[in-house]
Amino acid sequence: MSFRTKKIIAFIKIIRPEVSPLALFTVYIGAIAADSTLFSIPILLAMIAVFSIAAGSGPFNDYFDYEVDKIVHPNRPLPSGLIKPKTALYMGIAFFLIGLVISFLINLQIFFLSIFGVTLIVLYELVSKKTGFLGNFVVAFTISISFLYGGATVGNLLTPTFYALVAFFILLGREIILDVRDFEGDKKTRVTLPMRIGKKNATNLGVSCLFTSIFLLFYPGFYIFDNIWYLILIIPIITTTLYSSILPLQDVENSARTTDILRFSMLEIIIVFILLLLF
Repeated sequence: MSFRTKKIIAFIKIIRPEVSPLALFTVYIGAIAADSTLFSIPILLAMIAVFSIAAGSGPFNDYFDYEVDKIVHPNRPLPSGLIKPKTALYMGIAFFLIGLVISFLINLQIFFLSIFGVTLIVLYELVSKKTGFLGNFVVAFTISISFLYGGATVGNLLTPTFYALVAFFILLGREIILDVRDFEGDKKTRVTLPMRIGKKNATNLGVSCLFTSIFLLFYPGFYIFDNIWYLILIIPIITTTLYSSILPLQDVENSARTTDILRFSMLEIIIVFILLLLF
């Protein structure tokens, strides 16, 4: 593989192609949950805006995680030398600006939500990342409010709250367990929740968040959708999330497997929500 090809792949990887596109669907879910309209130009613009902000958070995060990644993830674009740290920083800022400009063209609700989201991302990297649980909370909250973007697009900001809450707790659990996974590398640069309360206690808290997401899916979710198809469709999600929760309880060193499986659980959630809302 040529060096040019490796650089192109690195620029794709740095925007988190396995995660950023999910932002498109979370906005869409929020929009169709708040209104019966299946498509409109404002919804499309909101999807692009949130995708841009999500894509920008990748290189922005990598710029500030450069020293940690040299230890924990040496093959990532920056520590591998394929992308310069300053390039990643400018790339992140450019994506943020694109997202903010597009948001301004939709409506003021979306624009202020975008400013709020970008501000949280920046504060996370500069301040809250080093404060343990608060940093985990900010990441989960920032991503989960993308459902509310969809609602705001059609003038119903709070209607998709159920979807945002399910996403929030599964993301919060994953973020805490991610810190358990990265315990050794993080020791050189910041104080994470596992360092404050221990890997075992942090794991238990992360798993509690995952159990909360399962409860939300099973109990209020059934009353919201009120049909047997909902229960049938969420069985794979509950099974996957439950399995991923049990792994670190058996051994905290299973945290890496848990975070990988939870990524699949989030994809399952998005697919099921779209199917339920469309059909």
